[in-house]
Amino acid sequence: MSAGEPRAVRVDRGGIAGAALVISLGNVTSRVLGLLRETVITHLFGATGAVSAFRAASSTYNLLYELLVGGIISSALVPILSEYAAADRREYRRLIGSLLLLLGLGTGVIVLLLELAAPWIGWVMAAGFGVELQNLTTDLIRLMLPAVILMALAGLLSAALYAAQEFAYPAFMAAAFNAAIIVAAVAAADVLHIRALALGVVLGSVCQLTLQAIGMRRRGARPLWTLYHPALKQLLLLSLPVLASLAVGQAQVVIDRNLASRTGDQSMAWMANATTLIQFPLGLVATAVSLAALPRLSRLGTTAEGSGGFLATLGFSLRLVLVLILPATFALYVLRTPLIRLLFEHGAFLPSDTTATAAALQLYVIGLPFAAIDQCLILAFYARRDTLRPALVGVAAVGIYLAVALLTISRLGMLGLVLANSAQWLGHALIMLLLSERRIGGLRGQRLPRTLVEALGASVLAAAVMAGLLAVLPTATFGGAMGEAMAVLLPGSAALVLYSALMLALRNEDFTAFARFSWSRTKAILAVVRR
Repeated sequence: MSAGEPRAVRVDRGGIAGAALVISLGNVTSRVLGLLRETVITHLFGATGAVSAFRAASSTYNLLYELLVGGIISSALVPILSEYAAADRREYRRLIGSLLLLLGLGTGVIVLLLELAAPWIGWVMAAGFGVELQNLTTDLIRLMLPAVILMALAGLLSAALYAAQEFAYPAFMAAAFNAAIIVAAVAAADVLHIRALALGVVLGSVCQLTLQAIGMRRRGARPLWTLYHPALKQLLLLSLPVLASLAVGQAQVVIDRNLASRTGDQSMAWMANATTLIQFPLGLVATAVSLAALPRLSRLGTTAEGSGGFLATLGFSLRLVLVLILPATFALYVLRTPLIRLLFEHGAFLPSDTTATAAALQLYVIGLPFAAIDQCLILAFYARRDTLRPALVGVAAVGIYLAVALLTISRLGMLGLVLANSAQWLGHALIMLLLSERRIGGLRGQRLPRTLVEALGASVLAAAVMAGLLAVLPTATFGGAMGEAMAVLLPGSAALVLYSALMLALRNEDFTAFARFSWSRTKAILAVVRR
């Protein structure tokens, strides 16, 4: 507890840091298995029309899941369920039972209707394909649609576990999904060909639901079945602005793809590769910290007595994101070329592709810290049952993207779209900060400027060390893949050690809390391994 932090609003730094660490481990596992999944798909099926049909069909269940559950987990489900989990355990279980019944029935009806409409959906998703590939897309859609029911129920249970501050089972949900697709592809590709991937999607959804059900059982939170619960109306009211914002966001994705297609055949591939690298720190830092803090914020954000604790918890979350995302941002900037070369420059991926992807990544990192801070602020509003303002800000941010994109695309091409994305993240974060001061208040007393100066200064020094080592460490020193790996690992490791030493020397309480908890968990794991 810092000198300026009253005992009444003491923040559970260890709890938030520990939960963030668990969620980060789940994200790492999922990302690694996702990369392996893509490698397996490429190895078994290449880049054929059948794979394109699978990608088109996959977009259907992904979009449906986001609209049904994925988009409202953080905005409505976790805040409402957190309130009941803390105040009335029986009502918490009744609400879960009601949501499971209604969601199961609702998604079942929707899936049945979409099964009947699958040929039309296949034509919409794959209009440019020939008849044979369109028929294959329709078959894959029909095979994968039942998975939406299981995925929706699993997403609901993951929200219930987050609300109960149980993070391990939801954190590894995506990892289980990716693992199932890999196993199904390897085991059944010879017999089912591309349909093996559809089987993997269904098996993955079974694994997700099973994992979350085990978590609920171990928490002693079996649902109490009922069709109606008073909280359903509040959930619906909170969800509507988010769903509207999701619709606008999907429209932006369509526009972005359309504009990117006008800047060259390879633009979308380069942007996708750069986005993959940006998503790593966002998932490991911003998403992990935000989700770790959300249940606590939700419990503190609805009462006048909890306002001090709410601000202190939000302040700690923002400071923790700053001390973790800034060094990651500088690392991506300095190591962008050797990192892309290590991960992607193999086979048909040429040095010219590395150069183009690095140029895109260079502009994406401008918006990375703002996107990370933005996630915390958005979830803070959700915790206070305010989904309308973030949704309106999201619409305004789409306007920022379109303005920058249309002004720069003719001169910068693909890079104009990347710059527009960064401008969108920056604009969204600044508007949310302004709204936070007016609607939440008190952020000026949360030591954010001091943390920013400390983390920024330490990151700049660490980045200078990375750049210096990169300049004197040519790939040829080790040769081949070893040289590519060393060009990333040695500068990155040295910068990490320096940054950690600087933050500890500055006695940054937030970094120290995270480092202390991470070290204690590491020692516990090593102790188990030694046995």
